[in-house]
Amino acid sequence: MMKKGLLLVLTIFAAIALVGCGETAENKDTFKVALALPGSKTDGGWSQTAYNGILQIEEKLDAEISVNENTLPADYEKILRSYAKNGNDVVIGHGFEFGDPALAVAEEFPDVIFIVTSTNVTNETNVGSINNNYLQAGFLQGAFAALMTESNIVANVGGLNIPPIVNNAQGFEAGAKYINPNIQVLSTITGSGDDVNKAKEQALTFISQGADIVMANANAAGRGVYVAAAEKGVWAIASIAAEFDTYDKSLIAVSKADMSTAIFQTVEKIENGNYKAGYELMGVKQGIVGFNYSPNLESNIPADVKSKMTELEDKLGSGNIDVTKLIPAQ
Repeated sequence: MMKKGLLLVLTIFAAIALVGCGETAENKDTFKVALALPGSKTDGGWSQTAYNGILQIEEKLDAEISVNENTLPADYEKILRSYAKNGNDVVIGHGFEFGDPALAVAEEFPDVIFIVTSTNVTNETNVGSINNNYLQAGFLQGAFAALMTESNIVANVGGLNIPPIVNNAQGFEAGAKYINPNIQVLSTITGSGDDVNKAKEQALTFISQGADIVMANANAAGRGVYVAAAEKGVWAIASIAAEFDTYDKSLIAVSKADMSTAIFQTVEKIENGNYKAGYELMGVKQGIVGFNYSPNLESNIPADVKSKMTELEDKLGSGNIDVTKLIPAQ
């Protein structure tokens, strides 16, 4: 009886140990990824493209994800630290402004990988960054505007005064003048990525000055530009992503900067153990930057314009056009 009792006790302990090990292995195997956004995940632009990226991570990598929207600058470090404490394998700060907070928090959590977008920050250990080539994206927008304009006046409405938007604006002017050195390029940065009315009024001002193509790189505020263009019967160009079905009277094209794919590809490398912390610039060559037309309005684009745009994309991808050499010295 004693032997049978001892055997029963040992069996129970073994079963408990197996269950415990199973739970530990399961927890360990859960790949966790967190994302901090400066804006809304439904802004139709910058923040939404990153949100789409983490949804891909959830679906294709079977990851457990967390998302913090409308993160305030004062809370950047707190949010990143909280995500690291909660056992996330990867913590993403979407925007160059997360660079310094990521570097600070990363020192406390050497086993967590921090990724920051739209910057070149890295500590070469557990902080890396990815950036879309906004000069190339802007170049394609500017070239298309110059090919489509009838007034020889084109315009750009930027939102926040941050490097990606500034670079995009510089690329826009370079692309327009690559096609037509005598074209007039109107450009401003409103200072807001949320104020739709402010962006709309600025677009209306540019249109009143003769612009018949208006590009927007202003996150949610860009919607005001599309409305203004529709009201005045001119064309609008989007940045990063486009709501073609919503703005089907004016939004004719978008220079995509596919940060969602860039984020997914980077996190996939991390999950596979193939990532080395560093900086990667992704453009036309990597398939991240490109130019797409609205299915609703594409019939308004002449065949020779499409042909020229394809040629320009090929030259950007091959390096035959280096936009950095087309930007005037500051």
